This record gives sequence, structure tokens and C-alpha cells, in this order.
Amino acid sequence: MGETGKRTRRHDNDNKNQKRRTERGEQGDAELVVYRILCPANVIGSVIGKSGKNINSIRQNTGSKVKVVDPFPGAKDRVILIYCYVKNKEDLEVDGEFNDSKPLCAAQNALLKMHETISNCVASFRESDSKHKEREVCQLLVPTSQSSNVIGKSGVIIKKLRSVTGANIKVTAKNASDPNHSCALEFDNFVLKECLI
Repeated sequence: MGETGKRTRRHDNDNKNQKRRTERGEQGDAELVVYRILCPANVIGSVIGKSGKNINSIRQNTGSKVKVVDPFPGAKDRVILIYCYVKNKEDLEVDGEFNDSKPLCAAQNALLKMHETISNCVASFRESDSKHKEREVCQLLVPTSQSSNVIGKSGVIIKKLRSVTGANIKVTAKNASDPNHSCALEFDNFVLKECLI
């Protein structure tokens, strides 16, 4: 018998290729929404949870993708990548209270849950180490091209965010000489939100 002309499949890459096809199928005409939140390296194990329990729970409850990026040399923080594809994106005006607002997409929902998880883990660590001040910190990595969306023209948006939330919010550029900034890409800024608790 001769060959039938069918290609043989390599089974070792089938799962990887299937996953890529699924993600491409999900995106279609949708827009990719990505958040990168920083987590102190000393609590990353608690944030991930035993056998990935906490991260998997956030993935399942929100329907977004969550990935802990490999550590960067010298950085005291780990990057947690959160993303999803959004077909119908809504714009949000910065006014009024944010407490009643529901997340705009799965990735934003996951970001809020991840922030809560990180805060809880840091608070537990703080209880065992009394040297830490009673403050809550959240750091995000934001591309420089998107930082204007946080700051606004003449600082209008960031001032409004500070006023409404009561938190100290600032945007700083990556400092290449600071080893703690090694987790940021060349085009990144750090957005820091800090408040007393």
C-alpha cells in the first residue's frame, strides 16, 4: 500500500497548538486588555496558594487569564500578568464614587480580586512582623503611552482619583539604575497607590 497523503501529527505539541488556536479564536475582533500588578516577592507563595489554589480560583471566578511572571534579578517584586479579550469596551468617566461600579471586564475583575489577595497576604505578613507601617500599597506597571490616561490633561484625572479615593497616587518613570525597577520594561511607568489603613 502507498501513502495516503495524510500528514502525521506530533502528539507532544498538540496541547500547546490547541491552546494557541483557542486563544486566537477567543480574540477574533476583540481588544486585548492587560494589567500588570506587582506583588512583594516575600508573599508571592501565599498569593499563589497551595498548588495554585488562589490564582486558579481567580481565573475560574473571573474568566480571565492570570500568570505570575518569572522573577527578575534584583527586583523585590514579582509581576502578575492579568488579561482578557473584550469585544464591547465601555469608556468610564472619572466622577462620583467608584464603590458601586462593577468591573468593566474580566481582567479588571481579576485585578481587583488579585489586589485584595495581595493586600490580605501582606496584612498577614505584617501581623507577624511589627516593623511594618499600617499602610496599603498597590503598584501597577503601565506603558508610558497609557500613563496619560491615568494622569489626564494637567493632572485632572489623577487629582480626581486622589480626591475620590483618599489615596496617594503617583506615576513615576522607570529608573534603570534601581534594581527594584528591573521588573519593568523599557517603556513602563510605575503607578503607585498608597493609603493608610
